[in-house]
Amino acid sequence: MIATLLASLTEWFRSRRPVFCIPRCRRRSERYASPLSVEVLETRCLPSSTTTVPPLAEIPPAIALMDILFAAQPNKGDPTGVFVGDSISYYFAYGPGAPVWAAYMAPLGMVDYGVGGQTTQSLLFQLSLGQLAGIHPAVVVLDIGGNNLLQGDTPQATAAGVLADVAMIHQYQPQAQVVVLGILPGEQSPSNPYRAEGAQTNQLVSQMLASDPHVTYLDLGSIFLQPDGTISSSMMFDYIHPTEQGYLDLTNALLPTLESFLFPNVPALALPNNAPMYGPLSPLALLPS
Repeated sequence: MIATLLASLTEWFRSRRPVFCIPRCRRRSERYASPLSVEVLETRCLPSSTTTVPPLAEIPPAIALMDILFAAQPNKGDPTGVFVGDSISYYFAYGPGAPVWAAYMAPLGMVDYGVGGQTTQSLLFQLSLGQLAGIHPAVVVLDIGGNNLLQGDTPQATAAGVLADVAMIHQYQPQAQVVVLGILPGEQSPSNPYRAEGAQTNQLVSQMLASDPHVTYLDLGSIFLQPDGTISSSMMFDYIHPTEQGYLDLTNALLPTLESFLFPNVPALALPNNAPMYGPLSPLALLPS
């Protein structure tokens, strides 16, 4: 299967032509310069099918290949917590957030299976491969849905896809608490349609999951907003993905919830206000001996 996907991936890149099906989707080159990578797929407007079914034929080969490679890792260990989702998750451990991850998440036993460009339906594919099989995390952090909106799915369809992902996580990890992160605000201007669609999706997801005792919903988007509602490039380098400082602030907001599930008998911790951008300090170092 991997060999077939590699061949498909090569052919896909050879034949690919930029297609922009929604006016608000701008080329990444208009926001900042970067080399071609898997992440380039993220803001292209790809046609989508239902958000609750993972049709392999409709998943871009680069994303499917990453899903398979993550799921096929021979030794996953037994992490205390898992991040799954799109590039917001992926960049946490493997992008601008890597120093923050190394200092504050890795010492907690967290692992990151996020994939750039991931949608609710391609995440279902990744989970169906057994990504969460054979491990016993106390918490699974889900970040998904932004790409669905960028490629033209409605808030209602996107919310349905998020719920499908949660149901699949429950299937593999019934003992785990699922922390569902709201779609982060994107684009610099608060009047951008993506903002309203993200807020509507978040409201729907929050309402739909309110009665699930194994889900904690967190909307942490406000930490990225300035008083006038705009987003600073110091917090999101392309107004979609957090910078290192953005991930530090996100970690500070997320840690108390994670700690409540990882260390239920220990008082909640948080990063001190003068926490370094990275270094030896970690939540484990703050635990009583």
